[in-house]
Amino acid sequence: MQRFGRPMVAAMHRRAPAAYAASEIRHLLARGGCPICRAGQEAIERYLFWFFHESYSEPSVILRYVRSRGFCPRHLTLIGERGPQWQLTAIFSWIIADILRALDAPAPPLRSRFQQLRRHVSAGDALTRVLQPDGLCLLCEVEEEAASHTALMLLDVLEYDEDVRDRYAASGGCCLPHVHRVARAAGRHHEQAIATIHRVLRDRLASLEHLCNEFFRKADYRFAHEPKGEEREAWRQALQLFGYHGRATAVFDQAPARRAEGERS
Repeated sequence: MQRFGRPMVAAMHRRAPAAYAASEIRHLLARGGCPICRAGQEAIERYLFWFFHESYSEPSVILRYVRSRGFCPRHLTLIGERGPQWQLTAIFSWIIADILRALDAPAPPLRSRFQQLRRHVSAGDALTRVLQPDGLCLLCEVEEEAASHTALMLLDVLEYDEDVRDRYAASGGCCLPHVHRVARAAGRHHEQAIATIHRVLRDRLASLEHLCNEFFRKADYRFAHEPKGEEREAWRQALQLFGYHGRATAVFDQAPARRAEGERS
């Protein structure tokens, strides 16, 4: 074997993943849903505990959420639902103080003729600069780091562990956005993992397409007498597949069936 050549590098890449990685992926798959979404949720849960107890007042953390102008809409909802009164008041008081300081700062002088000509065309430039987030939402960063780490672990474990491949297939696999992410992270040594992910996604899409077709077929008055089944949840499964995390509710619209009945009569 060559000491520093390609065979040695390939052998290093084909090394079986650590027991921790396999255990972690099994844990995420057992929880149900997309394992990468689940990893992000668990990472945020752990982070929020320490954030609200300690780190929210650390200067380096304050700087991050002040520069990002708070939190994205999705994580702002989570912060608002989970945050204690004192901590939330402190967090937003520091963000507000920084925005006020920036609003009250004198505008920089116009140094060129071009800037002077644009002054009246872009009247909102100064306000845009003040409110423009400088970096990701703090919780988005936590979620992003967890997703990157878990995507690589998932690829490694799926490549070598047949039991995990079976569990991945039984769970329905990753949501569509995270399948895309995992595919982009894959290397040449992840052929088996990608083949598994591809197969599970293909099967899930085909099954969901069938449920959607069944939903519309049974809305037809000719088949409306047939018992309703899993097709009534097709919309919810589609939302989950495409990465939705909220509590979805929808009204079952029987208008097409009623119109069909009217046309028959």
